Amino acid sequence: MSKKMLFLAAGYVLGWVVSSLYNKKKPEDIKKELKAARKSWENDFSVLANNFVEIHNNLLEDIKSEVLSEKNKKLLKKKTQEVADIVESYKTAWKEVLDELQVRGKEFLTEASEKLEVIYQEKKQEISELTDLSPEQVEEIKKKLTKAYNDVKKKIK
Repeated sequence: MSKKMLFLAAGYVLGWVVSSLYNKKKPEDIKKELKAARKSWENDFSVLANNFVEIHNNLLEDIKSEVLSEKNKKLLKKKTQEVADIVESYKTAWKEVLDELQVRGKEFLTEASEKLEVIYQEKKQEISELTDLSPEQVEEIKKKLTKAYNDVKKKIK
């Protein structure tokens, strides 16, 4: 079987599944609509197209209700707060090290750099342990953390 036939068959099966799950009309009702359309000079295509649109609207509403559920909204808010807390604790810890560096001077430079590295690694690990975030989101947060870390390192040199 060629790839085209395989894709055609897969599309047919997928369409049938979606149609079966999200079509609220019975086949008899669609047949009645088609019969009525022929009597009123409306064509079959418009009836079928309207049914197609209705099926997809039902599908989209279902997806929307799942994605935008109260549970998911609360989870997003919680995870956003967790990331904000990690970032804030990171800023606070770095500020303490930088303030100490200003007070103690150059003899503290190596120790400050090491402390910053430890803080960076700890926060990076905290971010890795965040659950319910996609790997892409975790990597994006880590990139921002790394950029901030590199900016701070440049300041102390």
